[in-house]
Amino acid sequence: MATKKQANPSASALCLSRHSMRELCGTPYRDRQQEFLVLNGIPHFKGLDGWPRVLWATLEGGDDVETEKATAVAGWQSNKVA
Repeated sequence: MATKKQANPSASALCLSRHSMRELCGTPYRDRQQEFLVLNGIPHFKGLDGWPRVLWATLEGGDDVETEKATAVAGWQSNKVA
């Protein structure tokens, strides 16, 4: 499983790196990563560069308060259709 390397609370430290995303999804391709995340129900968002992003708090199952802070900083909104 991917490991968190940085401890500072910057926006880039809140999300998995591309290398960690590759390990998580098992593929280096963005469209296949997106498909993997959707099929497995993992909350994610798309960055401005088009690559999918997953918050560390999502994978670690942290506090709801901590998750809310992380999503506020990263600007994450659910892309799930109701």
